[in-house]
Amino acid sequence: MSHGLLDTLARQDLGVVLLLLLVFLTLDASVGVGLITPGDTLLLVAGATVDSLPEALALIGAGMLACFAGASGGHFLGRRYGTRLRHGRLGRRVGEERWKRAERLFERRGWALALAYFLPVLHALTPAVAGTVGMSYRRFMPWAMAGSTAWVSAYVTLGAVAGGVARQHAQWLLPIAAAAVIVVLGISAAVRRAVSGGPAPRGRSASRPPQ
Repeated sequence: MSHGLLDTLARQDLGVVLLLLLVFLTLDASVGVGLITPGDTLLLVAGATVDSLPEALALIGAGMLACFAGASGGHFLGRRYGTRLRHGRLGRRVGEERWKRAERLFERRGWALALAYFLPVLHALTPAVAGTVGMSYRRFMPWAMAGSTAWVSAYVTLGAVAGGVARQHAQWLLPIAAAAVIVVLGISAAVRRAVSGGPAPRGRSASRPPQ
């Protein structure tokens, strides 16, 4: 049954997978879909459907394009409606503490914004917070694209490797899935430690984003 599931995923038309990835990751950070369903899962599953390098590269390219669109949309919405978003129904469901954690990223160097892509939920808030605190689009997007490129590439590759091994050894599906989850959790924990433990530049605050 598990082997059949993987085969079914692998037989999905690449165009369908690409379209789903484009739509989901565009909405991920622009309208907050990533607050409900982390994009990490989608990238792993999408990666598991590929069986060749060109397909993996196509997924990575589509993911990067979608992240660019999502970060752009989120930044625009934050710049225009930041306070209303934060204190609206969805913003209250997210929780004030998560908003504050996203704001604290802007007290640090720009690399923290890039690493935020490896933090589920938090990365979906970052573009909107960037717009809200007045960080310019020109300064925000290079960090966003650096982070999203690393995020998409890492998780699509991890999914592809895990899916390929599981199709060859169906009996290993559960251990492989567990190992993939452990890797993702380990990456998130390491990034969270790096972001929270690094020194903030002097004289900066959430109201004065990194240059």
